[in-house]
Amino acid sequence: MLFESNLTRLEKVGVDDMSDAIWKRVYRCAEELTQQGVTPFSRGDVIRCVQRDDPSCSSDSINPVIQGLTDNLRGGAPSIVGKTLLHSVERGRFVLRDATAQPVSKESANTSGYREIRALENERNRPAEISWEALLIGGYAFKYICEIEPERNGDGTLRVSAPQCRYSNGEGLALNKYGTGPFCKFKIPWNITKSGVYAFVVNGHAKYVGECENLSKRFNMGYGNISPRNCYRGGQETNCRINTLLFESVSEGLKVALWFHETYDYKKVESDLRAQEKFEWNRA
Repeated sequence: MLFESNLTRLEKVGVDDMSDAIWKRVYRCAEELTQQGVTPFSRGDVIRCVQRDDPSCSSDSINPVIQGLTDNLRGGAPSIVGKTLLHSVERGRFVLRDATAQPVSKESANTSGYREIRALENERNRPAEISWEALLIGGYAFKYICEIEPERNGDGTLRVSAPQCRYSNGEGLALNKYGTGPFCKFKIPWNITKSGVYAFVVNGHAKYVGECENLSKRFNMGYGNISPRNCYRGGQETNCRINTLLFESVSEGLKVALWFHETYDYKKVESDLRAQEKFEWNRA
């Protein structure tokens, strides 16, 4: 992992270096928001993004780091990269500043801060290229959203979730056909609230299409976070079934990508796609 050595160092050194860990998350979130067209973005946008991946990171910890990374604001938590990453355009709103746009001396370019910025940019730029491509499925253009990345254990194995065990089940309900899992937990960006048709593409092959009123909600409160009740009869079997298929695919080392076709007429488009082609994970 790219930042494993830094995280290990944090455990040894303590809170003095905490801002060095948080600035990387702030920078990644600033890039993510910018790539999604959310620019300028607010402090709240950045804080929610950071806390999406690390709920234990408080706003009181994130705010000083944002301040410390902004070139035209005073104060804030110092970091090894200084005030080089953000620019304030109005009260409480920011844009991403290209930290490498200005000429830097050889001495500056060799500092760990600049090296880590470049490493972050290189890491982000690799998958970003695909986001501008269109995938045609049944004549409809789909936009790349993200790769499905379930939570993992410290050793890199997928973390197995067992929500069915947390249900009190006072009514004595039986588990549904897919209620035993195995399940995983994952998230997609929270700010994709558009309606449309989504597709799971596994190693380049479209396996499933579905429709939604709100993409982020459909995934982050559905497929990616199986509720205990849905594991039992009367619950949403589809969430359980698809989550398990995703778990099995990623466990086998396959790449699962989420693509999206934005449309208000999502039910018609989904129906049209399923009439044209039989997708392996869709049930008749």
